[in-house]
Amino acid sequence: MIDGSNEDKISALRPEELGLGVLGCVLDVALDGILVADDKRRIVYANPAMGQITGHPHQEMIGRDFIELIAPHAREAILTYTVSTLAGQTGRRRSTVLRANGDEREIEYSNMLLAGPDGPLVCSIVRDVTDVRRREREASSLAQIAASLTLDQPMERTLDDLAARVVEATRALAAAVLLMDDGGQVLRMVGTHGLPDGAGAALEAAWPAAFNRSPVARAFQTQRVFIMRDARARNQSAPEYSSIQEMIPEVKWDTIVAVPLIYHGRGLGVLNAYFLPDAHPDGPEIEFLKAIADQAAVAVENARLYHAAQQKAALEERQRLARELHDSVSQALYGIGLGARTARTLLDRDPRSAVEPLDYVLQLAEAGLTEMRSLIFELRPESLEREGIVSALNRQAKAVRARHSIRVEVVACPEPEAPLDIKEAIYRIAQEALHNVVKHARATTVTLQLADTERGLTLTIHDDGDGFDTSGSFPGHLGLRSMRERATRLNGSLEIHSATTRGTTLIATIPIEGRGERSKC
Repeated sequence: MIDGSNEDKISALRPEELGLGVLGCVLDVALDGILVADDKRRIVYANPAMGQITGHPHQEMIGRDFIELIAPHAREAILTYTVSTLAGQTGRRRSTVLRANGDEREIEYSNMLLAGPDGPLVCSIVRDVTDVRRREREASSLAQIAASLTLDQPMERTLDDLAARVVEATRALAAAVLLMDDGGQVLRMVGTHGLPDGAGAALEAAWPAAFNRSPVARAFQTQRVFIMRDARARNQSAPEYSSIQEMIPEVKWDTIVAVPLIYHGRGLGVLNAYFLPDAHPDGPEIEFLKAIADQAAVAVENARLYHAAQQKAALEERQRLARELHDSVSQALYGIGLGARTARTLLDRDPRSAVEPLDYVLQLAEAGLTEMRSLIFELRPESLEREGIVSALNRQAKAVRARHSIRVEVVACPEPEAPLDIKEAIYRIAQEALHNVVKHARATTVTLQLADTERGLTLTIHDDGDGFDTSGSFPGHLGLRSMRERATRLNGSLEIHSATTRGTTLIATIPIEGRGERSKC
């Protein structure tokens, strides 16, 4: 029975008494922990390695109920496995040890059934895998963070995800990313996980008065990790933290680790991680937090550059629209006015001769209306839902032909059955690609093909222009990255094949989920 009874006095067994024969002499020097318990859960043998894992001297473990060494949340599973072992079933399991100082350690262990002098014995071979598991979680978190650093996601959401990864991969109970201006006088809490509601606004309100005492300021000013222990007691009695004092009883953490966010030597802010009083972060955790802070700094700087690029792009787009309006619509309106005045004059002298200028006015009005519709569609492609992607691509091609005298041929399948977000992504990729052709390629002919295939909706654009080296870097030009992110955000792909003097081919494919058989062209 595994009943936990501890009434009988028990003494330690010698290894040879455990049925291991001559191998028993190696148990005391084994690197893995070895623990043997009888059918009443009493420990009859523990080697020194088991003492190191549990934090208890291995001689003092004799006679104790082994379940006392297990974290409460893991006890039911380990008891179930022990019963299975007594029934002859074995295998490898994972569990959590509760050390003498209250810390928890992750273990992997396997059981075997032994015949002892007084009945069956359960022998457990135990390995501490805490550090291994933590490194795996850290590596996974860093990979997921790196994958999430996309330009099309708001910075706040990226930093919220980053804070959540800190809590997931370390012993921290909460995390926050705080950004500051160059002087550190203005603070914004941008990404959080595990903090009480309103914590960001409260800390921002307290910031000017609390600047000199804050671990955040210390880390930001010195560009070094700063650890504050007994944080709750310090903040509870500090008048400058009055705005957050009502939240202090709600939290359990008492240690703050502040890690600076540094990008090319310039401080951007601080990553705060909040730990329990006894869960002091060790060296590997600090190094992991530094790596996370580096990722956060990259995300913040990317967001700043992207915002600046968007502002520049918006300005360039306004200037382009102004030129288009001047070169097309404004000229058309001028011609309409001139033709109308000519017709008005002829109406008094020779009404029949007014027909020709009136026809000219009508032609100009129709051309101006077409151009204005194209410009409006570029700004607001909501009509994709009404007119469809095929019509939108033809409109786009027509506008490029009219404005830049480039021959653009569209080969498209019938209007595909695809969600609006996929159609808009395809349209925007085509818009950016044609813009690049006009601006950089010096092409005379462009072929634009839309196909609905088993892989999804595929857009292929080929030009006969100069081409370029696709392995090169193009700092400051976000068009290629923007197109790629539009595709990957919808689980699609973007391929670019080009070489100097040989033109460029762009292939964007976006899968369409949840559809059965569809037409292919």
